[in-house]
Amino acid sequence: MKILLIHPVIREWAPPNCFPSGLGYLASVLLDAGHEVDVYDANALRPAPDEFEDYIKNADYDIVGTGGIVTIYKTLKELIAKLKTIHPDRPVILGGSCATSAPDVVMANNPVDYLCIGEGENTILDLVDTLEGGGDMSKVDGIWRRDESGAPVANPPRRIIKDLDTLPFPRWELFPMETYVNNPIGAVNMNKWVDGGAAAGTPGSMNLVSSRGCPYKCIYCYHDFMGAGYRFRSARNIADEIILLKSKYDIQYFHFTDDCFIINKKNVYDFCDILLQENIDIEWGCAGRANLMTEEMILKMREAGCIYIAYGIESGSPKILKNIRKKVSVEQATESILMTKRLMGRADCSFIAGLPGETMETVRETIDFCKSIALQPEVIFFATPYPGTELYDIAQKAGKIGDKEEFLLSLGEQGEQIVVNFTDFSDEELREIKENMVLELDAWNKVSHKK
Repeated sequence: MKILLIHPVIREWAPPNCFPSGLGYLASVLLDAGHEVDVYDANALRPAPDEFEDYIKNADYDIVGTGGIVTIYKTLKELIAKLKTIHPDRPVILGGSCATSAPDVVMANNPVDYLCIGEGENTILDLVDTLEGGGDMSKVDGIWRRDESGAPVANPPRRIIKDLDTLPFPRWELFPMETYVNNPIGAVNMNKWVDGGAAAGTPGSMNLVSSRGCPYKCIYCYHDFMGAGYRFRSARNIADEIILLKSKYDIQYFHFTDDCFIINKKNVYDFCDILLQENIDIEWGCAGRANLMTEEMILKMREAGCIYIAYGIESGSPKILKNIRKKVSVEQATESILMTKRLMGRADCSFIAGLPGETMETVRETIDFCKSIALQPEVIFFATPYPGTELYDIAQKAGKIGDKEEFLLSLGEQGEQIVVNFTDFSDEELREIKENMVLELDAWNKVSHKK
């Protein structure tokens, strides 16, 4: 079959810098199975509305697939409507965390035909093959579909992919790679929270994923998009992808977008050993976790080219850390940040203002924590209850979320606006508290963006 994959626009205020790995993997498995695949990367191309419509009108495809994170629900809603207006008889498949975390809302309010829930590689193949053969869609695990009356139906979930090494590398050549390589990500993106622009002399960079899932259960984080179980690619498999990307696109910096790169310590050491033994000359960065980091690991990572370790600290208050089930103590955060700063020169940390239980006392604890270790936060977010998180359930039970779709439509740039207030502060007071934290601690995210 002929499949069109569309990468929607995200963060219009910043240059496109994050390669859509999910679509890249889908393109690979579909091509390997003998299907024809075209990609329209609207985020990289940033087309005018009439230019995009002309493309869709003239595109030759049987099925179209798209998706994204839940904060771009409004964009996806507009995209689905446009696709169905132009080609009402061609099936539309939606995937990503938006489809997975709020399938009932998406199906009830959009003319979408199928939702791909969770990992998409095996599901998309099953779905497309069943459509092509006129088979029974009720037998396709991992999707939402419509019955003969048009009512949404949830099929049984699909088993997770246990061995991530079995997946082919993304089909980078179908995407405008020059755009992604030249717009910095991670450690080399020093303007991340301003406009994302590249400074002169910025090396080529690329994002990649080394694992799926997370063993921790923080209440604000959406855990289950890629399956509840934590799985990781082998060090050899990751290194092979890096070698190929470096040779094809002259990439110098690689950024791991995993929730936490260092969970499997043996794999981290194996990866570092491969880079060193094979003289793979790159720089790279990742997310760490304060309760897992050790000096020995940082030194090994640094020796192998790591220049950036980020931590989601969230709060300097023991009470708040307990409330959100972070499984990290203030003492562990202090030790890991100081150790990372000493050995790496910097430690990039994020915080969240307005979590359940937040008071002026807990706010001051966070400020004092940062000052005590001379930490300039990279970013301070507002607490936001994304669908699929325990924080969302808390907000619902407290009557803080009315119409579910209106709530999704209200979501914008990650944590920049108050969409639900979990504190006893007024919205105006909480907004002022967060702005004062940003200014007092000289956090990077001083500019707010509409999308």
